[in-house]
Formats: sequence, structure tokens, C-alpha cells
Amino acid sequence: MAVDPIDFAVYRYLSPDGLVRFWGSRRVVDPRVSAREIADRVGLSEAGVRIRLRGLEQRGFLRGRETGVNPSLFDVSLVVSEIPIREPSEADRVLRELALVDGVTFARDVLDEKDREIRVFYVSDNPSATARRTALLKRMAPSGELRGPTPYWIPACEHALSRLDWRLLRAYRRHPEAGVGDLAKVVGISLKTTALHFRRLLESRACWSSLSMESEEMPLALLTVEVGETAARASVATAVARANPVWIPAAPDGLGVSPSESPLPVAGLVPAEAPAALEQSIRKTRAIEGVARVSRTFALGSASYPAWVDERLAEAESPSAPG
Repeated sequence: MAVDPIDFAVYRYLSPDGLVRFWGSRRVVDPRVSAREIADRVGLSEAGVRIRLRGLEQRGFLRGRETGVNPSLFDVSLVVSEIPIREPSEADRVLRELALVDGVTFARDVLDEKDREIRVFYVSDNPSATARRTALLKRMAPSGELRGPTPYWIPACEHALSRLDWRLLRAYRRHPEAGVGDLAKVVGISLKTTALHFRRLLESRACWSSLSMESEEMPLALLTVEVGETAARASVATAVARANPVWIPAAPDGLGVSPSESPLPVAGLVPAEAPAALEQSIRKTRAIEGVARVSRTFALGSASYPAWVDERLAEAESPSAPG
């Protein structure tokens, strides 16, 4: 059964502000958002929202959550390299082999205006380690070609973590669908203390929730709209949203580019299961005054590699760790 506009709206407001953020290429959702909040946003009853959420879950789009951890907690940043792909079998092989490269955290198989590629996200802790990882990626590229690495920006954590914070963060990493009460039992502290620290972890961007890797990719395309003049960006963004009634706009901090350092495109997610409707949407967007270029990117699949982050979390929680 197709995803209709109401399903799409419910999916959008899994983030309370209705904006899409890709931190480490994973869409951020808020584990605290309630069916009541979504109902207020989309004009359904709370029961109606719960029915829609169950339907999305049954179709595979909401099969649980995973916990993302901010790289800045480990004094590292993320970079991304692109491996060109010519045949589907090449993508499968590359995604398997990436598990052998220490420091790789995530990879996404995408198709854009020009070609297909695997975008590989990996940590950059020092120049020699980054160069070594980059060399390994180039060797596993089917054509021997590797684009990048280029920096991938994520807002830094705004809070110095205590020993208890680290314990709670690791528990949330192991139990991403647990409520505050369950996390309190796992960590062995009071509900009130757990709620306080958990809220601070989320609000400071120490961690975030994303949809599970077991979830199927909803049929979406990321539209990126380049604006001719920076000053016109706000008016273009308004016009693009008007031209695309079913649209999840990207947040300024959600595209891997620092808002303070680079001019940002107008971008967002649109349904992609009906090619004719998508093409019509793109034509309308291109016709908007101030739009210089419109490109689309489709996600074909992805893979997560948790080893590096989990090892750092274990080290941070160990009795010998400082703090």
C-alpha cells in the first residue's frame, strides 16, 4: 500500500519541529515525541496517529530505533568519501568489506543526478590515521577511484559528561528503545535522576535517536535547491515549500555542512514512489525565481558499523577512565 500524505506527515513529525536532520547521514528522530504531539501537528486524533504509526511499522518503515553518539565526545570529527559503483553486486561487496576498516561508522548507497556511489562516513582523529583509512577505501573501490575525504559537520556536544552520563549513554546505546524507567533500572539509579541526565544528554547533542537499520527506506528523494543569491534564500525556501505540499524541509544543521562556514542550499525530502509526480514537483521548483539548480538523490540502502563507537564508549565507562 502506498504512503499517502497523512502517513508522510506523521513520519515527518517524528521530529517535533518537522525538520529533517542527517547527523552522520542518519535521520534524527526524537524518542520523547508523543502521539499527542504528532496529532496536534497533523490534525488527526491521537488514536488516528497511533493507527498510522502501527501501519508504518507493519510496512517496515519504523522497525525500532538506534542510538547515535556525537563524535565530538571522543575528540574526533567525521569525514565522508565516495566510492563510485557501476554494478549492484559491487555495492553489496563494498558494504560488506567496509566492516573491516576500523573507524568506519556508516555507509549509504545512493543514486544522484550523475551516478551511483557508496558514501562512507568515518572518523578523523589524526592525519595519519585518516590517510590510512582513505587508502584502504581506495583499494576496495571497484574502479580504484575514491572521491574525498571531505569534512562532514555535526553540531558538537554542548555538555561535559560525568561518569554517570557515560554509563547512561552506553545503556541507551545498548537499549535504544528503552524508556526512562527502563534505563533507570539498567543503570541502577532513581527515575528522577535518570530523567534529568537523559534530557541533558539529548538536549546537549551528546546522543540522538535514529530509525533502526532494520527499517526499510521510505521511498523518498532528497531535493537540493541551489539559490542564485544568498539573500534570496528565505523567500526561495518559502516558495519551494509552497510548490511541494508534501515536503520535509532540512534543518540548517542537518546536512553535514556548518551553517556558519558555507552557503546552505534549500533542501528537503519529498515522496519518490511516483516518478511522474516527482518530475512535476522538480519542474515547479526549477521555475521558482532565484533557483539556480535542482538536484535529487535517492537512497538505495545503507549499513551501520558500530564497533569503533562502542569500543570508545566502553573505554570511557571503564574504572580507569578519567573523571
